Amino acid sequence: MKKLFAVLLLFATMLSVLAACVDPGEQEEQTSASAESAETAFLDAVPDELDFDGEDVVIISRALQGWTWDEVSVPELNSEPVNDAIYNRNLVVNDRLGVNIVSHALDDPSPEPPVQAVRDAVLAGSDEYDLLAGACYLVMYTTLEGNFRDLTQMTYLDLSQNYWTQDYNNTLSYDGRQYSATGMIALSNYRFAFVTAFNKTAFDDRSLPYLYEAVDSGEWTLDYQATLSENFYRDLNGNGEADKDDFYGLITSSGISTDPYWVSCDISLLEKNPDGEYEYVLDLQKLSDATDKILNLYYESGSYVYAGDDADTEQDELRRDFTAGKAAMITTRLVAVEQADVRNMKDPYGIVPMPKFDKAQKDYGTLQHDQITVYGIPVTVAENRVEMLGAVLEVMASESARTVKPAYYEVALKRKYMSDPVAWEMLDKIFDTVRIDAGVVYVSVIGGPHALLRDIAASKQNTVSSTYSKLAKSIRKSLDEMHEKLDALQ
Repeated sequence: MKKLFAVLLLFATMLSVLAACVDPGEQEEQTSASAESAETAFLDAVPDELDFDGEDVVIISRALQGWTWDEVSVPELNSEPVNDAIYNRNLVVNDRLGVNIVSHALDDPSPEPPVQAVRDAVLAGSDEYDLLAGACYLVMYTTLEGNFRDLTQMTYLDLSQNYWTQDYNNTLSYDGRQYSATGMIALSNYRFAFVTAFNKTAFDDRSLPYLYEAVDSGEWTLDYQATLSENFYRDLNGNGEADKDDFYGLITSSGISTDPYWVSCDISLLEKNPDGEYEYVLDLQKLSDATDKILNLYYESGSYVYAGDDADTEQDELRRDFTAGKAAMITTRLVAVEQADVRNMKDPYGIVPMPKFDKAQKDYGTLQHDQITVYGIPVTVAENRVEMLGAVLEVMASESARTVKPAYYEVALKRKYMSDPVAWEMLDKIFDTVRIDAGVVYVSVIGGPHALLRDIAASKQNTVSSTYSKLAKSIRKSLDEMHEKLDALQ
């Protein structure tokens, strides 16, 4: 009976997703095909007979509006595909496993409270929370304190499945152990990807081809963007000065909008050596060359650079100016397209990956903001609950792959927020090139070297050599300490 209910619920969810993303003439055929596959739709290998007798599973998370508020739970159905997919996902998890997901969500602008709550609970020996859904960089920092269980030891949890992010697994596993995981279970894996958005009307007005062509040809580079940006500047307020009220080729920031160049230019901070330990591998010359290109783009090419201290306020300001028609291009996180001003933007827009270092670079690279949500199981969870939590995570992840991802990626992103099929292809290219850099994930552990590029960008001076040469010794010392702590974990 449980399995039948779950299948029926899954089928209903699939129908709602299909109804939102196909033409009426196609719907009947796709619905029939979906009905035939519904009985075998479950992707995971969690046994059907599991039943945990209605046990509560308490998940603590940050429910920041517009960011992570709907990742774990939503209060009710509201006919919005993503909301309803999340709601129904949890019903399926509850029904299949005989559990009751209880969301303890903190609506706080800071990512710290839920992670701190788990640290406090562990210190007190409390099993108040079963699962943490927290910001990646904070979870990695507290992992070294011994706050989380090794997920590779969880019965029913199969991190090799494609609904878990394999690049994250490969980067963050250590000596066969892993203390957090992420993937399709968390919408922030999509929302927090850095991209370039462009105003199609601005390109049309100057008879310039859309950025799609440069991306497909491999010419979409920092130099290309700098040259292109020069075509757009206009002195809108007529005061003879380049100021914030004018129109620019690119609006960006010297803050977190500078972070994505680490990955888009294929520059690593940390990599694993053959023994599985992390090494500081920064190529100073390449970083210096990339910085020359960034500074040229920012200050010599018709761009306007915001220099706010608050990253989120800065990103909101950038988005508002872009939607108001003050720029041809913007560096932003994909979550921006969900905001009302972007949805109601007068001019059509497109989305492409961040530009490459040069044409010789083979692939584009996509950085996810270091606050993507990852899941961990506190060490204070009772041993007799661990099996249940492994099953809950696995079913939540596989169910997200089946229903939440299609609702968000295929319906919301591609149909609701974007109307251009070519932009949909760009989205696929963006998410095919996501790369996790351990140096960014372990930012709090090794002193935040990636963030120093922000200071260099703000200073308008290429001081890469002097800035980073001083860090090598301290970073290597931090890595030695980090390895000692990782070795000591169980």
